[in-house]
Amino acid sequence: PPAGITDLSARLVAEGLRVRFNQPVIVENKPGANGLIGLREMLKAEPDGYTLMAGTMGNFVLGYAMEVNAPFDALRDLLPIAGTAEYATAMIVNNNMPVNSVKEFIDYAKARPGKLTFGSTGTAAVDYLAVELFMKETGTKMVHVPYRGGPAALNDLMGGSIDLLIEVFPVVMEQIKTGLVKGLAVSSPYRLPSLPNVPTFKQAGVAGVELTGWLGIYGPPRMPPDARAVLGQAIADIVKQGEIEDKFRAIGFEPTGLGVEAFSEFHAAEVKRWVAFMTEIGLRK
Repeated sequence: PPAGITDLSARLVAEGLRVRFNQPVIVENKPGANGLIGLREMLKAEPDGYTLMAGTMGNFVLGYAMEVNAPFDALRDLLPIAGTAEYATAMIVNNNMPVNSVKEFIDYAKARPGKLTFGSTGTAAVDYLAVELFMKETGTKMVHVPYRGGPAALNDLMGGSIDLLIEVFPVVMEQIKTGLVKGLAVSSPYRLPSLPNVPTFKQAGVAGVELTGWLGIYGPPRMPPDARAVLGQAIADIVKQGEIEDKFRAIGFEPTGLGVEAFSEFHAAEVKRWVAFMTEIGLRK
């Protein structure tokens, strides 16, 4: 959806492609069903390189890994073109909640089992998985409230309709920095430079919530190899441009700029990794 992480990153790539090829590049949001609606649109399009899809780890790997009978094949139905960025998640609560640390939140939640609520963009999304891992590690129990996008969940958290988000950092960065919400922890293995006072989950005493999401550009599986190669190189180059790198970092991403070969290998490895992990923790059903 607009202002979500996929939209924000896609617009940076689209602007770079417009300049590079001197062609208009339109970003069209197709929200819903954890990216499945957009994926179906892409698969119906001509595989000529003119219709691409920006997707996240949640859209194209976690959703597939959680379903034995997934509605798409993450290896056959998707043609990886370029990796664009990675991102952490951040644990946030409403300013009115009487907690100021992860430990205080755990104590607060344990005193109210099954009473607190958390939002996410769907059961196959990074923000949902982060809370599942948090509950598993801490022995807490909360009720899930699904949303069509991170910004909608954030608005409800600030309004007091839900109690917790462990949301992707680019969506909540400004609200944490300006004090509109309390940032309790981040899921990266290191403190984020833009939030030096917010500890990692490990530093806060919860070791099993280290989680980094990622974004990439995909095409339909029958795209000509030459078109794929040209687009993959172009997008990798665009993401590595100093001005574009700065824009990614300014909204909470760390740019990666993986080309066709590197991103294809990365995508296949991520599918294998998360299918095994979801099976191990009992979330693959």
